[in-house]
Amino acid sequence: MKRALSILIMLLILVPSISLAQTTIDPSVNRHIKPQQGLTNNPVIPGESMTTGLPSDGTYIPILVNIDNVQGAWPQWGISKADIIYEMPIHGLGLTRLMALFSHDHPASVGPVRSGRVMHAEMREEWDAGWVYVGVQEKEGSDVNSVLRKLEVKEKTVNLLFNGNTNKWGSYFEFIDGYNSPHNHGAPLDKFAEVIKDYTFPQRPFLFADTLPTSGDTATSIHLAYGTDGGSYSNSSYTYDPDQNTYARFRQNKPYEDRDQPGIPLTFSNVIVQWTKLQFNGAANAPLLTLVGKGNADIFMGGKHVAGYWVRESMESRTVFYDQDGQEIRLQRGKTFINITADRSTKVSYE
Repeated sequence: MKRALSILIMLLILVPSISLAQTTIDPSVNRHIKPQQGLTNNPVIPGESMTTGLPSDGTYIPILVNIDNVQGAWPQWGISKADIIYEMPIHGLGLTRLMALFSHDHPASVGPVRSGRVMHAEMREEWDAGWVYVGVQEKEGSDVNSVLRKLEVKEKTVNLLFNGNTNKWGSYFEFIDGYNSPHNHGAPLDKFAEVIKDYTFPQRPFLFADTLPTSGDTATSIHLAYGTDGGSYSNSSYTYDPDQNTYARFRQNKPYEDRDQPGIPLTFSNVIVQWTKLQFNGAANAPLLTLVGKGNADIFMGGKHVAGYWVRESMESRTVFYDQDGQEIRLQRGKTFINITADRSTKVSYE
């Protein structure tokens, strides 16, 4: 009798741990998703932000900013005002750089701003946005200026490139106290927004839902580990708050914060891992990321994980995220964090 009781107690202890078991994503699995074909841009809803789905009376002026993400750049500033934050590899398999999209709110200072790579120029093309950076890679085979010429960005009716290493725009940037060079460049987005306000930006809204997702499995905690051993300081995690319907982001088990909001983790309504191909142009600091194409995407929202898919048909097209049924997914209203990476660089798990 005592033995049976002991076994019963052990089972009761084990059941919760089983239900909370960590799931590691295998991005190479064929999910057999057949995405909708021939999708056009979604309609713009007056008074609603195209990038967050939240009420907005502001003028849509998209500006992408390259944000330094090494330890000497922490804490970053102004990033809490971004609608979407992209994270992409910048050096080897373990270090990343951010690219933040500001659509309606343009702070007087954002940073630290760092240099651009080919993938950043190609992401700019998706939004046809203003782009703020300090210098570019000019290595043959990953020469950003060559890509910009091919895309005819400098032929636009309005200048959309704000390079802090040029005589024209360098004076607009400021050096921020408390940060060592080269992690101390601050950019005045309010001034740059004024420069490009008359440009006709393409309008490519996401779809949004007013209800919580019902499909997918439970995901209240997300973990991203970088590098061959998973020990990079770029590692991050997210914890879901059902009362706020957001994921709070942490880095090294500390809140991922804006310098101007210390101790408060930035929160995101949607966390997306977009799996693609990663190559290097002969050096660890010359990553080439495939942004036009298709592949698996893991979407976390509303405490759920959706094993989905992504497609970007051309350089000028928007990236469309799909659910497991091949329908364009409706995101939760709010900010979105998108990690674009490859399985050789990143391991993702959740529970």
